[in-house]
Amino acid sequence: MNNLLTRRGGAVLRRCRAWISGNFGGSSPALCHTAAAVTALVAGSSLAALYWPRRPGYAVLCCGVLAAAELGLWLAQRLLRRLLGRGLGWLMSLGLLLGSIAYTVKRGAGEGWTWRVWLFSALTAGALWLLAASWWSVLRRRRLRPVTVSAALLSAGAAALLAVFLFTGGFDDHYIRRYLALLPAQEAGPALDIGSGPLRTAVLDYGPGGTVEAGTFDLTSFVSRDTGDLTGSYVDAYWDYDLSEVPMVGRVWYPADRENCPILFIAHGNHEIVTQSYLGYGYLGEYLASYGYVVVSVDQNSCNLLTGENDGRAVLLLEHIGLLLGFSDTPDSPLYRKLDPERIAIAGHSRGGEMVATAYLFNGYDRYPENGAIAFDYNYNIRSIIALAPTVNQYMPADHSVELEDVNYLLLHGAADRDVRSFMGMTQYENISFTGQGDYLKTALYIAGANHGQFNELWGAYDQSGPFARLLNVESLLSEADQQEIARVFIKVFLDVTLLGEERCRTLLTDWDSCGSQLPETVYVQCYETSAFRPIADFEEDSDLETAAMEGASLSAGGMKLWTEELIGLDGSTAHDAHALRLRWQRRANVKISVPALDLTGQALTFDLCDLDSAAVERGDLRLVDGEVVLTDEDGGTAAARISDFAAVFPILPVRTDKLDFLFDTYSYKKAFATVTIPAGEFTHEGNFDFGRIVEVSFVFDGSGEVMMDNIGVEAAE
Repeated sequence: MNNLLTRRGGAVLRRCRAWISGNFGGSSPALCHTAAAVTALVAGSSLAALYWPRRPGYAVLCCGVLAAAELGLWLAQRLLRRLLGRGLGWLMSLGLLLGSIAYTVKRGAGEGWTWRVWLFSALTAGALWLLAASWWSVLRRRRLRPVTVSAALLSAGAAALLAVFLFTGGFDDHYIRRYLALLPAQEAGPALDIGSGPLRTAVLDYGPGGTVEAGTFDLTSFVSRDTGDLTGSYVDAYWDYDLSEVPMVGRVWYPADRENCPILFIAHGNHEIVTQSYLGYGYLGEYLASYGYVVVSVDQNSCNLLTGENDGRAVLLLEHIGLLLGFSDTPDSPLYRKLDPERIAIAGHSRGGEMVATAYLFNGYDRYPENGAIAFDYNYNIRSIIALAPTVNQYMPADHSVELEDVNYLLLHGAADRDVRSFMGMTQYENISFTGQGDYLKTALYIAGANHGQFNELWGAYDQSGPFARLLNVESLLSEADQQEIARVFIKVFLDVTLLGEERCRTLLTDWDSCGSQLPETVYVQCYETSAFRPIADFEEDSDLETAAMEGASLSAGGMKLWTEELIGLDGSTAHDAHALRLRWQRRANVKISVPALDLTGQALTFDLCDLDSAAVERGDLRLVDGEVVLTDEDGGTAAARISDFAAVFPILPVRTDKLDFLFDTYSYKKAFATVTIPAGEFTHEGNFDFGRIVEVSFVFDGSGEVMMDNIGVEAAE
């Protein structure tokens, strides 16, 4: 019986081999050429995107990799034929083809070696292999059999669909429109200055070839180039200077007919050094200059393609501040008396967004923390910091996170960012504290549909370069114009408030939806805190669930499936240096905070709330996070208010930034805290209620859900 099965199995195998040989035999050269071509496109364009992102660069490097791949396959076949008596060209070609495609898909999808990466890669490799084998058989071997012709046509169709999939923008994601439909009608807030300002503007370049000579700066104490690796050698060869003579280069937008103007310095982040990234903020510079600001965009390309260089970026920015203030003090300078040294703000994008916090720290130091032999003497009057899609903790002075006090801070980040994928800047946001001396504000805005690159006019919609960008889904991004409009408006209002003391549009920074009709249409999640905030519970004091920040206060919970304090996580990883209260319930539940005679007269109760219930989103159960806040006074009287009447706390954001997410119907859930502020006068109550003697604050939730709460406290009512 076994012999019979063996003979039948052998016969079937021989017939299959004969069928394959008869229809596709002799196509091994086509498979080798296809594998080499795909490898050349992947490796060549990857190298070109990093080192030579111009058409000649792509052509030269792809051709070079193609020649190397063809030669490598030929040599490998010759070697295997000598050793094994068989070339096995088809097997090597398959391995090379599948490996090149899988690497591209893995990088483009931004994930590990997951099953969907391997499945999509295998299907793509199979389609390309069938395309090469069938057309080689039809055109070269003249096999016009039904099987080969059908395979050629089907594989050509599959290749065409693959090309459309890869070389178009992708798919429209409708979740933003669905989420916006949850918003109730809002009354119009203060009118925002959205159009260009009334002032005539001018532009000035400083540095080599510019209007003003600016000299050089020695960065060798802070940054080094590792010429022992490919990138370091490339950077060293590209620049015609070393780090001891870094040219001071920048562009200035300013009001032509005004003096003593507030100043914004902005610095870009890491990008290709062939791109003059500092020129990509003209949309912001021209706009702010028309309203009376001087905007200086600082070239930091000398620090790009390096690692561990963010302290050097910070020192370089501070040197530029001193340089420009010197121009303002020089009578024969075009910038004479243009800059007000008492009103300075600094901004950064990407690594630059992290760097500006370090620059503010260094500005107050007398010594460089990595080497006390290097003295600092800056002490500029920097009042405000702006971070656009920042990284965090890439540089930690003396292995400490950057912690700042009494400074204004604005954070903008896109939920569709594929470079800095999580809301990293919230770590820095949490590491800014207020002493209660002075009037300060920190505010963060998470923007659905905004990506990383469109904050810079030269970086664009694709947050990855080379072949990996083909997997990004850019169809559902905000337009570049809208994303830059959001940055312009929020930055201007922030500067008006913190540098000029203008309060008219301040509500934009604490209550975006009051001005929502004047902003580009998308979902905004906003978190803020002022220096007047007094915490009741911020969950930082210890691991005891029943204790709170306010002396004498205590917590309890009823009906909760889970309540715990934990580090705030982002996208599955711990990125914050802060804790929050996590709650999960399946029916009516509550959290109560007993407080010692809290006085809310003329005050507001404020807290941060973040949805975590991805299961509800997957079910299509889309609702704003809601609940009731109940105050109890010493006499047992109660006053209540609903969360949704004072803030829109959206469900967790189901973001799809790559095309595989659409093919496999998967999401990356993005979360961010929204601040809810309820003035005491807005709580409804029956009879007499004493807001001066509150003894309990309760949060009551119905239905089912999961949230995080943080920074429960008291704020001055506006």
